[in-house]
Formats: sequence, structure tokens, C-alpha cells
Amino acid sequence: MTSGASDTDGAARIVRDVVCGFCGLGCDDLEVAVTGRAIAPRRACPEAARLLARTDAPPPSARIAGTPASLEDAAAAAARHLAASRSAVFSGLGADLEGLRRLYDIAMVAGASLDHAASAGLFANLERLARRGWIAATLAEVRNRCDVLVVLGADPASAFAHFFERAMPSAPVPADADAAPLFVPHAGGRSVVIVGGPLSDTSRAQLTRHDVVEITVPEDRIATAAAALSAALAGRATEALAGLPLGVAEALALLAGRLKAARYGVLTWNAATLPPEDAAAVAGAAAEAVDILNVTTRAAVFPLGGRDNVTGAHQLALWRFGYPLRTVVGAGTARHVPDLYATATALADADLLLHASAFRPDPPPGFDRGPVIALAHPGTAFAREPEVFIPVGTPGVDHAGHVFRMDSVICLPLQGLRPAELPSVAAAARAILAALGRAA
Repeated sequence: MTSGASDTDGAARIVRDVVCGFCGLGCDDLEVAVTGRAIAPRRACPEAARLLARTDAPPPSARIAGTPASLEDAAAAAARHLAASRSAVFSGLGADLEGLRRLYDIAMVAGASLDHAASAGLFANLERLARRGWIAATLAEVRNRCDVLVVLGADPASAFAHFFERAMPSAPVPADADAAPLFVPHAGGRSVVIVGGPLSDTSRAQLTRHDVVEITVPEDRIATAAAALSAALAGRATEALAGLPLGVAEALALLAGRLKAARYGVLTWNAATLPPEDAAAVAGAAAEAVDILNVTTRAAVFPLGGRDNVTGAHQLALWRFGYPLRTVVGAGTARHVPDLYATATALADADLLLHASAFRPDPPPGFDRGPVIALAHPGTAFAREPEVFIPVGTPGVDHAGHVFRMDSVICLPLQGLRPAELPSVAAAARAILAALGRAA
């Protein structure tokens, strides 16, 4: 069966090998039943199933101040608000690459700062990456080469349900030899150490053939534990790192020995689920540990993230402006000040908010200093009716598109699953650009 191939089961059309664009892991083995416009997930993690499910109900129309309107009239109203703005903020940015291109076009015409709803974890990681760099693995390298995986923080499965299945499969796939781990002695028997936790029962079941060690550390001590592990690898004293539970320092010393003996160690963490004040420190300690290990063996970091194509939004900003997100653009210039142009801070001085969220019904952040333009999921519940609401389709559900996987090296093609009745973010943005007198 090729990717996205389908057959029928009674009245339903069964679509297999569906690519998922929601969490950033890029699973490509989902299965759905499509009946008319209704979608019933048959094989998907709980989060993907929730976001893929659709009824056959007709979509809402665009609205101007709560009154139904055509797409053209809503786009014209949005263009008038943008033309009058002097300090616009674009938030959310949950869109496929084509949608992001057109949103960035509007920002360049109207002048606006750009930030993604899931960029907090990204910027915690960039603090280390931008200053000193790091050695990072791809998902394929983790799957095929890693013999010791260290998780810093909570169970990754809480945000990436199939992470362990994809990164550390417990059994080879006999019918597809290329899918099995290629450079480890056998599929089972690798080591997974979680510093934080606890692991869920589901994760323990997925890792049943591996050697699993859980070093329980409270959430507010993960950064200290990561620093202690790095110190142990460097041969520095760890006694000075106070605050760790009894026995944890000794367990980390043993883990340091295990990593030194490994052929390919990997340290992973999800910065978005760590305490905000500690996330950058965890990323820095993990990268330092990898630097130390690579003197005598091989190791890499694998930061988790990528929700709602934040990786694509970041990459596209670099291509277009030479800066990452949290940059203001317009009048032929770009200025990157991450603290100033984070959404929450930028809104304090803004006079307009444009919010885009096509993957999930996340409402715009609170804002009462000016008009709100929402290019949003049709199921969005607004605390305040936007001045302009254009319901948009979801990439990978209502239309095709492309998103980046969390490791930044793979751009995934998404397919439409049902007849599109809503415009994509790109189509809605093109209509606004046309109303602004600019062709996309």
C-alpha cells in the first residue's frame, strides 16, 4: 500500500498511511475512514485522533464583527484594519509552509512582529545553540544507532505518544528490513534512562525489551540533575550540586559511566514541558555532556518539539529574513529582539493582533488594545468575537501542504482527506494581500 492509498469499506473510504502534521514527530502510519466530509480515525494516537476527527456538519462562514460575510468581504475588512495599524502582532502561526509564506508576505507589507504559539521551547534551546552550537541527531540516527537514550524531564509520551515506538522500537519489522534498527546489535536490549519521570505504563510497555532505568527527580530539580550528570562526565565534583534527592547523585555517576561506555549516546528533553526558568539550563547541560562524550565516543542531543509546524515557521523566518521568529518585519527591514517580540510582550504595545491557528482550535491570546483578525480553526471558541474571523481548513485534513518534522531535516507532505469547503491559510492570506493591493 503506498502512502495515502485508500480503498472502501462499505460507504466509507479507508485512507491508510496518513501523514500526521500535529505534534512534530511526523508519524506516517495513521488510518482514517472518510464518509462524505466526516472523518473517523481508525489508527492514531489520542491527540491525533482528537484533531483529525470531523463531522459532516457544514463549516461556519467568515464573520465581520460577528456578522456572516463572504471571504472577499472579510479579507477586505482585514486589509483595512492592517492598513490602519502601526504596530501589529502576528501570533499563533499554526499553518503549513505555504500558509506561512503568505502570512509573512502580509507582515512585510503591513509591518508586524512574528511569533509562534509553541516557540517558548524553541527559544530555550536556541539560547545554547546560538551561543555555542551543539551536535544533534536526526530521528533516523536515534532509531538506527542509539544504544543509550537519556531522557531529561517528563515522559516524552505525554506530548509525543509514539516517540519510543519510533525512536527505540522493541522489535524488528520482519516484512520491512529497512525499517528495523540498522546499526545496533539487535532491536531490543538498548538502554533507556529517564532522569525525571515517571514513565507511564504505556511507555514501559513500549520499552519492555530494553533495559529501562528510572532516576526519579522532581520537576524543579531536573536542571540540577542535568548539570550534575554533565559534571560527572567531566570528572568534576557533584557534591556541590545541592537539592537532589538522596541517591540521585550516585545514580547519575553510574549513568555517566554508562554513557562513556556507549557507542552512541543520545540525550533528549522537551523544553516546552520543563519549568520555563530551567529549560535553557537543561538544554545547555545536555549539549555540554555531548561535547564531553564526543572526545572518546559518539553522542548527540535530540531536542523534542515541533508542535503545529513551529519548526517550519522558524526555518521559513530564517530563509526570508535572516532571523528566527520573534522578529519584526516591514518597510524592507527586519529586527530581531526575542524578548521584545515574544507575543505576550509585543502585545503590550500593539494596536492589532492577527492570529493564525489551522491545526487546532486554539483561541487568540487576550488582547483589547485594537482589532483582532483570526484565521482560525472553525471550532475555535473565542473569549471575544474578533473584528474579522476567517475559518480556515486544516493541512492534512482539508487540503494538502508541507510541514517540518521536529529534527528539521525532513519536510513532510500532507494530503487532503476530504472535499475542501474552507480556504487554506494561504488562500485566506492571498485574499487579504489582494485587498491590500499586493499580489502573492
